Amino acid sequence: MPAVSVCIPTYEPNPDHLAAAIESVFAQTFADWELIVRDDASETDVRGVVRPFLGDARVKFLRNDKRIGIGGNWNACARPAEGEFIAYLFQDDLWNPKYLERSVNILTDNPDIGFTAAQHSYRIEGATAAVSAGIYKEVDDARAGAMKEGRIAREDFLRMWIGRGLRPNLIGEPSFVVLRRSTIERAGPFLENMKQGLDSEYWMRCLLGGDAWWIVENSGEFRVHPSSATERNDEQCAGKRDRLRMFRILINALPSGEMKMLAKRALRRTFFGMAWKFVKRRLFRKM
Repeated sequence: MPAVSVCIPTYEPNPDHLAAAIESVFAQTFADWELIVRDDASETDVRGVVRPFLGDARVKFLRNDKRIGIGGNWNACARPAEGEFIAYLFQDDLWNPKYLERSVNILTDNPDIGFTAAQHSYRIEGATAAVSAGIYKEVDDARAGAMKEGRIAREDFLRMWIGRGLRPNLIGEPSFVVLRRSTIERAGPFLENMKQGLDSEYWMRCLLGGDAWWIVENSGEFRVHPSSATERNDEQCAGKRDRLRMFRILINALPSGEMKMLAKRALRRTFFGMAWKFVKRRLFRKM
């Protein structure tokens, strides 16, 4: 049984990006892993991209018969995993060589930690580069002020994040989170009907059950380009709707007390803030 199951869910990947992501797994200093690439019924020949790596018994390729969507494929990719720890890596992203070694060592030394999350850089490409650079700089600045090396104490973190309106995604993208299997079993699957905020919502759900750990060193690259799912969902304002839903899930999960009241007040501020921005945009269009 491998220590880590690396899950790469794919859909219409850029072949060069996917091959580079897989190569970054092979370059890890920690070698006790299995790799599951699960394609969500792409028209692209994804098996052909993965074929050169299939000679290694640690690599498996699976394909869905029909499209099941982002969250569905994330869950399906992890379903056959055998490792004690689960590490997602998206088809466009890259890991630095010591990423798995550092993460597994922390989880092994701290059995009460549910998952690790690591700082990473953003490789911004294409026509949306200028806009995206500003958005992700805001995320980096927020992390620099809020996230310190070491234990993420769940109550302190959730209280702080609620105060920020559950934004931005301080934990980060799944490519830089390593989850303990027991954490996944307790939290359940990703919400398959949530488009943009399903990773943020999942970290929130995991933190309701236990602490995590933040790794401050840069552990890889998250690629942002015009055809990425993140960019498409941003254009549709999916994140705003998902954040309101996150608040409702959190409020329902919290016991009565101070934090539940904080979350209710933050939900009201967030809702009215979004509504006011919408009204202002409409007014400016008429002027």
